[in-house]
Amino acid sequence: MRILLLCEGLNEEVLLNLLLDDNAFCFTRDDLIGRRPYPIRQLSNPTIKSELQHYGLPVKVYRVGDKQNDKLMIPKDLKKIVSINEIYKYCTKPELEILLISNEGLEKEYEKVKSSQSPKIFAKENIRYNGRKYDQSSDFLKKYYGGNRVKKLIQNIKKYKKYKRHIKDELYLADILK
Repeated sequence: MRILLLCEGLNEEVLLNLLLDDNAFCFTRDDLIGRRPYPIRQLSNPTIKSELQHYGLPVKVYRVGDKQNDKLMIPKDLKKIVSINEIYKYCTKPELEILLISNEGLEKEYEKVKSSQSPKIFAKENIRYNGRKYDQSSDFLKKYYGGNRVKKLIQNIKKYKKYKRHIKDELYLADILK
C-alpha cells in the first residue's frame, strides 16, 4: 500500500525531504504517492485529488505537523482510495521549532519561558547558524539540517519523543524512522 505524505507547510516539507533523501524513514520515496511530501492539509486539494485518482488503489495517509486539530475530510470520490482507518497523525507540538531548541540543548531555558513565549519566538531570539538568526525560512532549515547535519535532525526527532507527550491518536515522527 502506498503512502500519501501530507505536511503542514513548506518548512515541514523541507525536513521531510531531508529525511527522505537520507533514507531515514521506514519507507522510501518509491512508496510515496508522487514520490514526495505535499505541503497540503486537505484531500480536497486538486493536486492531491488528481494524484490519488490517478493511482486508484487504497493508500495510507501520513499527516505531519504541529497543529492537527483539523479533521481530514475525505471527499466522496476518494472514499474507495482513502479509509479513515488508514490516516495517521505525526506531530511536532507545540511547533516545529521545538526540534531546533532540542538540537541547541535549550530545553531547560525554553521551559522557563514557555508560558509566555512560543517556540517560534524563542528560536528567533536564541538560535543562530553560521552567523544567521533563525528566521522561519525553509532556506534556514535546509542549511541548518542539510548535508551531514541531517543526523542531528534524526537525533532531535528521537529526543523529542522522550521529551514531549501527545494525546493518544497523535504519533511521533520517530515512529516512522528506521
